[in-house]
Amino acid sequence: MKFSHSAVLTLLFLSSGCSLTQRLDEVSAAMNEQYASIEIWEKLPVRTITWNQALDMMARNNIKIQELDQSIERAEREELSVYTDMIPGVSYYGYMTSAINDLAGSESIDDFRQNVNVTFNLPALTRIGYDVYASKAATYSAIKAREGKMRELGSSLYLTIRRWALEKQLSELEKGNPAGGNTVLNEGKERDADVKFWNDVSELLGNRDARWEILPSSVPQLRWEDYRGRLDKLDPLIVTQWALRLEQSRLRIYSVAMQLLPTINTSLYSPSLFSSTGGTYSGTFLDGDDTKLNLSISYSLDTQLRQWNTYKDGQAAYDKTKKQISFEMMDRKVKLAKLRRSVDEYETWRGYMLKRMAFLRSQEAGDGESYEQRERQLREMQKELLTQEISSLETEGALILEYGLPRS
Repeated sequence: MKFSHSAVLTLLFLSSGCSLTQRLDEVSAAMNEQYASIEIWEKLPVRTITWNQALDMMARNNIKIQELDQSIERAEREELSVYTDMIPGVSYYGYMTSAINDLAGSESIDDFRQNVNVTFNLPALTRIGYDVYASKAATYSAIKAREGKMRELGSSLYLTIRRWALEKQLSELEKGNPAGGNTVLNEGKERDADVKFWNDVSELLGNRDARWEILPSSVPQLRWEDYRGRLDKLDPLIVTQWALRLEQSRLRIYSVAMQLLPTINTSLYSPSLFSSTGGTYSGTFLDGDDTKLNLSISYSLDTQLRQWNTYKDGQAAYDKTKKQISFEMMDRKVKLAKLRRSVDEYETWRGYMLKRMAFLRSQEAGDGESYEQRERQLREMQKELLTQEISSLETEGALILEYGLPRS
């Protein structure tokens, strides 16, 4: 069997690759084409989707969610690797030896050597149970982190839509006011608000192919009565996240404790599953004489107390985590109590304003001046209602972050 000189040169050429400047020029040209094809907001089509469609799009395309999806996949691979590490490994090794003076000529199979080995390793037997448990905990933690981020982004999307809609109503109310101000200036502010809305929504959805608008009737209506009774209890997601933090801290203690135990290792090694030297083939597959079984046990005394000190540090960190979570529980309880009072006060004030406006509308206007005065008063009250409702959006966002928002 012969290897041509041209084949060797071809391999060397392919391995060299193109120059850096050439590659950067190609990438830069592609970016310039992409930039030229991008449309500004005013030229993009308007597309209306439902709330649930928006959540589905966000779950697929949002960059932060994609990063967390990768974290879940990575954790699942690590979990699987606890078992796949027990699968025998196969390695290939080949090399060529030739005199320098012969490189210009041709090479034969006699100059090429190759070897295929198989190895079978069991992880430290004392760590298998811990590794399985820790890997499952890491996967579950990644899943719950994604759920928390979806809730956070859903809250942001809800607040963005609600704020935009309320500010639109407030703007329309101002247009009906004879002293509404400069029309051109107001229209410019509206355009800026629309662009900001499209930009915020598209970033949350992870898609800038259109000016996305959410069908108003599909957006869930947050009702205070649905949340009021839940403020005395913690949301399951919040409790789970706390529990995972505590468990991860506990696992760090166990990881150090495992180092204080004896280590038992098992390996099976076949040095020549297949080999070829100078055209001569040989090999074995788990032949009794050729295959080696290694079983070792080792134990090191912590005479310098390094592992013991690390173990004590881990215990201190665990106690600190428990205390931090306890403080966070108290802070959350205080926050939710304050949230309840704030919403109750707002709902009481809002109810009074609505009744007051209904009463004013029911009154007959004696003359034109009385009618104008009543309409002016109603307009100011409506403006105050919208302004306070915009201010209360942060409270709604806090409720959604705490307990989530049901899909409509």
